[in-house]
Amino acid sequence: MKKKDLIRKWLDNDQLTSLESEAFKNLDAYDSYIKIAQTAKNFKAPNYDLDSNLKELTSKISDRKTEHNSLFNRNMMMRVAAILVLGFGIYFSFFYSSQTVIKTLAGQKTLIDLPDGSTVNINALSSIQYQKEEWQNNRLIVLEGEAYFDVAKGKKFDVQTDTGIISVLGTEFNIKQRENYFEVVCYEGLVSVLHKGNTTKLPAGNVFKVIQNRTLNETTSLLKPKWIENNSTFTSVPYKYILKEFERQYNVTITAKNIDLNKLFTGNFVHSNIQTAIQSITIPMRLDYTINDNNITLYYKE
Repeated sequence: MKKKDLIRKWLDNDQLTSLESEAFKNLDAYDSYIKIAQTAKNFKAPNYDLDSNLKELTSKISDRKTEHNSLFNRNMMMRVAAILVLGFGIYFSFFYSSQTVIKTLAGQKTLIDLPDGSTVNINALSSIQYQKEEWQNNRLIVLEGEAYFDVAKGKKFDVQTDTGIISVLGTEFNIKQRENYFEVVCYEGLVSVLHKGNTTKLPAGNVFKVIQNRTLNETTSLLKPKWIENNSTFTSVPYKYILKEFERQYNVTITAKNIDLNKLFTGNFVHSNIQTAIQSITIPMRLDYTINDNNITLYYKE
């Protein structure tokens, strides 16, 4: 069964076979699906009497209709009523839950204060979302992209990504969730990383990394991620991920001609000067480049 069909069957609460159940548990985002299901159980819709409100609206329509062209007016108002009822349903479904969503654009970073005094520094082309009104009882953030967290002490603090769930009580850590790339770095305290059903305890100075389904455990001497100081750093990372990060920071498109994008790169580039930055990632790889507006072409030197 295809992945999307398997997920759809699970969402429809259809009974999974033993083979389907095992395949579902092996999905990269299995932990996230379970977390979403648990959160959804706690959602309570507001009390809204649809029949009563529709009767009231219909009554007002009847009182206001005139003898002239009354049938046309009544039909038209009923259509408006249907649209309003549909609008109310959409409003309560999407806005009553007080979901807070914050997104950044290419080349943009932002620092967010959470209700408990925790802070989140969000990197370029990333997003977070959380329930503001439920925050004191459920410190849960859904992350897409990369962010650095400084968590105030308190109840358990969870960060949910497509690849895994990170849990702490109070600490400083960085999470990067990109396509086929997942990285958690603990800078202070202790972080718990749940990935594919396995939990890894990550003390300060340790790194948990998954690149193209390959799990790596590394260490770092840094006290904070360098990207918050406008400098992206990499240690033995496939070159294609360096190019993607460059595109996010400078809002450009990079074309690599006949270049091995899986070759490992160790180095850095600044976010403040594109010429200096492009030289930082091409010279060590013995590459040359051309820049045409927002398009950069990389190729091997002749």
